[in-house]
This record gives sequence, C-alpha cells and structure tokens, in this order.
Amino acid sequence: MTVDVMPQTGLGLDATTVINREVPIPYYYQLEGLLRQHILQGSWVAGQRVPSEKQLCEFYAVSRTTVRQAVSNLVGDGLLYHVKGKGTFVRKRME
Repeated sequence: MTVDVMPQTGLGLDATTVINREVPIPYYYQLEGLLRQHILQGSWVAGQRVPSEKQLCEFYAVSRTTVRQAVSNLVGDGLLYHVKGKGTFVRKRME
C-alpha cells in the first residue's frame, strides 16, 4: 500500500482560513468546517493523509482537544478514517 503524505511545508492548508475568535461559534465546529472544505473542494484527495493533530494545532492555534473533536466528527461523517500508527486519511467518497 502506498501512502501519499502532504509535504511538511505545505500541509495543504490555506493560511487565509482561520478560526474566528470573535464569534460565539465553538472552535471545533469552525475547524470541522474548514477541514470539510478541504475535502469537499478536492484540496485533499481520497487516500491522502491529512496533517497530524500537532500540525493542525500549530497551524490553527487551537488545542489538541479541539482538533480531536473536529476530526472525530469528520470520521463519524465518513469523510476521514484512522489507521492506527499511520495517521488519518481522506475516505473515498461514495457517489
């Protein structure tokens, strides 16, 4: 099995999308929406490993709990999946 990993420098994240700290919307919900956009718009393709929890924490300046909740919701929605010891990956979309 070949694993496609995002380059460390790019991470496939857009620096213009940030967590808005001035609205009463929970950070995990905002982050979930941002990550969902990357998946649905094709920035992250099926089988591609998404940035690690640590990388997402640093990039979006949020806690690990926030990242875990957002990623967990996307796993629950069937957009991502975990491989123990390997990371979190984009699930192939059923059309």
